[in-house]
Amino acid sequence: MAQPSGTAPGTSRNHWIPLGVATAVAVLLVVVWSLLDALLPGAQRVRAGDEITLGQGGGYRAALTLPQDGWHLDVGASQAGQTYRFHRGPVDLTVTSVTPVGDPLPDAERLWAGMGDIVRAGDPTARLGEPEAITTEQGVEGLTGVMRSRSEEGAAVLYPSPDGEFAVEMTLGGEDATTADLKAVADVARAVTFTEEGGR
Repeated sequence: MAQPSGTAPGTSRNHWIPLGVATAVAVLLVVVWSLLDALLPGAQRVRAGDEITLGQGGGYRAALTLPQDGWHLDVGASQAGQTYRFHRGPVDLTVTSVTPVGDPLPDAERLWAGMGDIVRAGDPTARLGEPEAITTEQGVEGLTGVMRSRSEEGAAVLYPSPDGEFAVEMTLGGEDATTADLKAVADVARAVTFTEEGGR
């Protein structure tokens, strides 16, 4: 009697079963991780042109519109209407809305000095350089200067609101960020807008 020379019926089909199971498991893992990313605090992608409200005070509201794609909001380290932390590759951007106190309200130079105190509180080696004038794309005047610490060098920016009731502070840096990295996103420093509430 002749011996069968081929594969027994159903054998090749059985070989595909483990592959199908592995594929199903991989798809399931992708779906599960996507759901976890959506439900748990983490990095949230921010598209170029998205407007983010930074804070408000007096008769004005401040917002930031990131000019580049590739930014992510660190949800866990941010607090809506007060502090936002963004990352783009090795670059870190922190934007904070602060409410000055005093009568009269402090001017931009005094706010800059106060910002230096805040920066040093987070890193005792950090220092702000002498400020220079900067203007937003909208035309609001502020101050900017070099921010240096033992581990990084970047920039600091300060914009008092038009009525002086609050201010927006920004720091742009990153321990692994190069000069080219920071230069590529330098225009974010001028991307703050102030809108008069109620259109007054």
